[in-house]
Amino acid sequence: MNRTLRIAMFVGSFPVVSETFIVRQIAGLLDLDHEVDIYADCRGASSPVQPEAVKHRLLERTKFMDMPSETAPWEMPVWPVTGRTWPPGSPTSVNNAVRIARAVPEFFRCLARSPRLTFHALNRADYRYQAASLSALYRLAAMCRVSKKYDVLHAHFGPVGNSFRFARDLFGAPLVVSFHGYDFSTVPRKEGSDVYRKLFASIDAATANSDYTRGVVESLGCPAGKLHVLPVGLDPNEFDFRERSRESGKPVRILTVGRLVEIKGLEYVIRAVARLRERHPDIRCDIAGDGPLKKDLEGLVAQLGIQKAVTFHGALDSPAVRRLMNEADLFVLASASVEGDQEGQGLVLQEAQASGLPVVATQHGALPEGMLPGASGFLVPERDVEALAERLSFLIEHPGLWPEFGRKGRKFVEARYDIRDLTRRLVGIYEQTIRSFRSD
Repeated sequence: MNRTLRIAMFVGSFPVVSETFIVRQIAGLLDLDHEVDIYADCRGASSPVQPEAVKHRLLERTKFMDMPSETAPWEMPVWPVTGRTWPPGSPTSVNNAVRIARAVPEFFRCLARSPRLTFHALNRADYRYQAASLSALYRLAAMCRVSKKYDVLHAHFGPVGNSFRFARDLFGAPLVVSFHGYDFSTVPRKEGSDVYRKLFASIDAATANSDYTRGVVESLGCPAGKLHVLPVGLDPNEFDFRERSRESGKPVRILTVGRLVEIKGLEYVIRAVARLRERHPDIRCDIAGDGPLKKDLEGLVAQLGIQKAVTFHGALDSPAVRRLMNEADLFVLASASVEGDQEGQGLVLQEAQASGLPVVATQHGALPEGMLPGASGFLVPERDVEALAERLSFLIEHPGLWPEFGRKGRKFVEARYDIRDLTRRLVGIYEQTIRSFRSD
């Protein structure tokens, strides 16, 4: 096809510091001279904003749905009509009749453009809680205001694809949905294994960020012929590769990066550091990320008496994370299943290897696919503090392995996760999907 594509990208919140991979993908498409417009439910509350988003002025390309907060992100139903809705954190409640009255102009806007899609948006059999909260109607109304035409539509995360699947009919363009993690694990567990039944029946293609993700998404009902394995990537040139060596008189620095949530297994990293300190009192641990478990984890550090060894850096942008990686000696990602939920790729594991860091990760989800076990680092069982401490201790005591592990990890990432190669593969998926859509 080899022409400029007009792409509509659908996301939830934007930008989100923990979703740099979406920003990188959009930037990569723009660098290939494709046109990208971004449609998001709401503005990202996280700070800082990624430099890539600033460089490419992505917020200027973004249209937000601008829904009442009780509608999205909270998705609170408008029934009963005589009742009231009290959004979390709000000092006042909202009368449901007022909510419905506010939505009447949006209803007529949708009705004028597509009566069929309008009644689908209000049908709980089609849009479940999004119909009950009126968020489906608000999204449809916002997109009815868009006069542009698109060659392809692309939604990141399954729930976002579900929210905007009407766009396929509205714009007469194929829909691609990318699955990443919580969307194929947490969402089906909470909302039922058939949560994507209507989505899978309507999409034209889906991407999975690993073979592990592909298997789970297929088990949820996605036709195998629609699935493509496409990892999220990085630009290796942005990561300063440095062979690690043990410097006399300096502490060994261990780094972990991730949201402070249960699935990231940070409790086990902290407990492993406490054990390591018994044999290696000079180690330091840097934790980059923020989240709901921050106070609990800080409390655990205090309880274990290792406040001087552990530093919480909070949410950081990409350059700050890369600086920490450049200063670190070892990297650990101790993700742990939560009620069966697992991660789909763990991009930060590839970023660490691109920097030349030996890594230790858990046998969790797709993490084993994202490294070279025994060559760029080690795998340990989930929640096994003793095994995690033992492997880290082994690396601390065998610094001669660090340069070789770093070199092999870097080559592995360059070969499989270069964002430029992956973006070209994505464009190929777009083109294949467009051809198939037009031939039907």
